[in-house]
Amino acid sequence: MLSMSDTPINKFISYFAETNTNVAFLVPTPTGYKKSIMDATKPLRELLKLSDVHDYEKQRQGPENKVTIESHFITAEDVIDTSASLYRPNTKHGDPRIWFSDLKKYCSPRNLLAVLVFDKALYVINLSNKDIQKSLCSYGHVFSFLQMSFSEYISASEELLKKLRAIHKKGFIPSVTKGDPGVGDTLENELGIKRNNAKTPDYKGIELKASRISKNGEKKTVTRSTLFTKVPDNGLSYSEILDKYGKVQIPRGKTEPRKQIYETLSTQKYNAYGLKLEVDYDGDKLNLIDNAEPTPNVVSSWDFEILRKTLLIKHHETFWVKAASEMRNDLEYFRYDKVTHTKNPNALLLAPLIDNGEITADLAAHIRPDGTYRDHGLLFKIFPKNIHDLLSDENHYDLANDD
Repeated sequence: MLSMSDTPINKFISYFAETNTNVAFLVPTPTGYKKSIMDATKPLRELLKLSDVHDYEKQRQGPENKVTIESHFITAEDVIDTSASLYRPNTKHGDPRIWFSDLKKYCSPRNLLAVLVFDKALYVINLSNKDIQKSLCSYGHVFSFLQMSFSEYISASEELLKKLRAIHKKGFIPSVTKGDPGVGDTLENELGIKRNNAKTPDYKGIELKASRISKNGEKKTVTRSTLFTKVPDNGLSYSEILDKYGKVQIPRGKTEPRKQIYETLSTQKYNAYGLKLEVDYDGDKLNLIDNAEPTPNVVSSWDFEILRKTLLIKHHETFWVKAASEMRNDLEYFRYDKVTHTKNPNALLLAPLIDNGEITADLAAHIRPDGTYRDHGLLFKIFPKNIHDLLSDENHYDLANDD
């Protein structure tokens, strides 16, 4: 679609980069313009999903399932209110569509349109318009709008940091759940976030990762932090891996045996289940292989393109929060003390970091005594000391001392 644009996109990229603005581009074709319809391209769909505005994958087909989103046109001197219709037609495969009310008054066919999300609303900038180009390139109204969006983005992290300082001042807070998840669940509860397993970030586009740094005054052994969860894209499914390679064992603290597979996957060696990871640079894949003789079998694989995308969505910006923990009458309490704030992961380093063993993956699945299957996700993890290799743009805060 962009190849049909009457305006080259390259001359504008630097302005969106300078203001750290997430953007998707649309070009109305002559036919679509006439019919008042545009394809919702994959980058646009990802922008809307990442911004928690709309998920086309969950939208049903048909006009009765159309969704209307608050939208605005940016001109060289003003902001004009409009609305966007997001829908999937009954025809064909229900390919995602979008249209902006009164778009024909704002642009012409083949114009290059930039779509931004700001405070859950869509903003459209016609980059083919000469006056808008001048306003952007001369740091006028259009560029000022991008800066305003960026300042809101900054304020989200500042707002979260302010809330974390207030939570720290409360001292030790009783855990809302037992066990390992308590440190994260309690923090999210204090922030008013409901527990979820979503692949998108937790707080206004910011991912939260909480862990314990001490327990009852004793420094806690450093453990790996979960980056994201992702089942294989090809080969055996997670449940099939359990079925073929799992073992009947008695879990710790239990008395009844079950078939399970709880083990770390690394490129460095085969694990107790005879499995390891292997990076295929030429194919841009991460393979799960077994120790079959004379030639190991490729059991399953991940596409690195998808893994990189998963990382960028999950950790575009992250607060790694450290908590002191102590037990009181069999109930755990947390005091949240430190924060590492990271942004803009270098996703191209994902493959070499897995290859040298800095990033590993955990299998965590079993079959219950009643025969039902259960897994805790296939967890890609990294040690805190290695986080800066992947997420180099970082700041550290001591919540007790910083104002």
